[in-house]
Amino acid sequence: MNIDSFAGVPLLVTASVGVLLIISFMIAKLRNTAKPSFVLYLSAGILVTGALYTYFNRQFIYLVFIILITECILFLYSIIIAFSNPQKKEDKKQAKRLAELRMNMDANTVSNEALQAEKARFNRIMDVNKDLIAKASSFFTTENSMEQFLDYCNKLLSEKVEADGCIILMADDFDNLLAVRSFKGTFPPPYKLPDDLPHKPLRVETNMRFAQFPLQDNIFGEIASAGESLLVTDSVKEPRIYQNGPEDFLKCGSYIFVPIKQQEGVAGVVALSRDPEKPKFTQKDLETAEIVTDATATAMKPLYSFLNFAEHKKLTQGGDIATKIQKDLIPSKLPVIPGVGIGCFTSPAENVCGDFYDIVVSRKDRISFIVGDVAGKGMNSLTIMLMIRSILRLIVNTPQSAATILNWANRGICNETMKIDHFASVALVNYNSLTKQAQVATCGNNTVILYTAASRSIKTISMMTEPMGVEKEIEYTDIDLQLESGDILVACTDGVIESLDDNGVQYSSAKLEKVIASHAHESAKNISNRVKDDLKKYIGSNQQFDDTSLLVIKVE
Repeated sequence: MNIDSFAGVPLLVTASVGVLLIISFMIAKLRNTAKPSFVLYLSAGILVTGALYTYFNRQFIYLVFIILITECILFLYSIIIAFSNPQKKEDKKQAKRLAELRMNMDANTVSNEALQAEKARFNRIMDVNKDLIAKASSFFTTENSMEQFLDYCNKLLSEKVEADGCIILMADDFDNLLAVRSFKGTFPPPYKLPDDLPHKPLRVETNMRFAQFPLQDNIFGEIASAGESLLVTDSVKEPRIYQNGPEDFLKCGSYIFVPIKQQEGVAGVVALSRDPEKPKFTQKDLETAEIVTDATATAMKPLYSFLNFAEHKKLTQGGDIATKIQKDLIPSKLPVIPGVGIGCFTSPAENVCGDFYDIVVSRKDRISFIVGDVAGKGMNSLTIMLMIRSILRLIVNTPQSAATILNWANRGICNETMKIDHFASVALVNYNSLTKQAQVATCGNNTVILYTAASRSIKTISMMTEPMGVEKEIEYTDIDLQLESGDILVACTDGVIESLDDNGVQYSSAKLEKVIASHAHESAKNISNRVKDDLKKYIGSNQQFDDTSLLVIKVE
């Protein structure tokens, strides 16, 4: 065994030391304690590679070449180090540092300029918002508050953007339309005018002031639907802008369209125009228009809320007054009539109902029982109710029949030219307590039921006719009855018969007749209470949509 057989050990040691050198160079660089040259990495790598290659091939000539190459690389590196100029190298480093510093300073300058520009824009937004909100509060107590506020915003937009014309369109949630609510200046219509509209400035302007646009197939609707602003510098090249004619006042210039955005969605659109002979709108003009429009949307919200509150308060106050008046109209105490028992109830579906009942003791031989149902709700129905009640109270004291009294009242109501509906269903019972004779007349759909004690039979005796206030020439019919002890007359409004249960099934006349017949032996007051309880049980949790009133007359 010769000594070459042991050469593998130092070769592996050499490779290991080389690897350790590379690792130590990397650690020094990572810890920033020194900056080993790439030449050192290269030399160590060549040495490791050569030692391993020689170990596996046992060709020691390769190791000699590897050592020679490594020495040459290190020799060249030493020559460069020996004859290099340290000052020049330091100058290059300094120049590089200065260049990096200048770049950082330029970036900081740009950032500061952008920051100042954004700050200025923010201040503009805040100033416009504060001014508009303060201005909106001044319109709270004026007539046509929203219209005046929009006109103010229109003027402000025109001034800020230096526009020749401006229109503000607001959305109608029910009809999905945009309607022009404010118009200022000269605004060439960017939509197709009707073919039959004369091309005259006044006619075109009038058309625009009252124009409505769907949310598609026109520039305004598309802006509202998309919710994005649009700057049109060349209206000829914009396909959504329609050129209506050669007249100068119809020539389209540049336009700005900005949606009025709120949390619930787009509330409307602002559109500004500039004469084609003047400089076109710029991106800065668009930005200004967006700032003012956003401020308009912000200020509009509290104004809307206040107007809704004021309207609700006004309606509530009116409803409270009407409710009080109506309660005063209903007899607080039922009159005591010898030989007659009376029971009644009324239940409004809303604060002010259209139902009423009245008992007028004219003389010994005539007591008039009235049950009425006026069309509509609220103050309108109360007004008609007061009129009908007053007319009937005046004429029931005459010797005229029940049908004639209704005929006279009908003519009086029909002669009124009010714009509100003035229809009513009325059941009138004139009763003679001396002879126990009753005369019944009805108009409309109020129900009158007769229970005959002798035969224990029950039936509806009222007839369906035109309501009061529909046709002036209509003639109502008398129903004459001879009543006996124990007989019962019940008059009610259609709200009783048409009350619905949870399944949408009506209460019906048959069910009402059954309750009356089952409790005919009780007093009139108890019968009305039985009907009321049965009706309440039948309705259950279902919402009541109509007023219910009932009057029971029992001959004792």
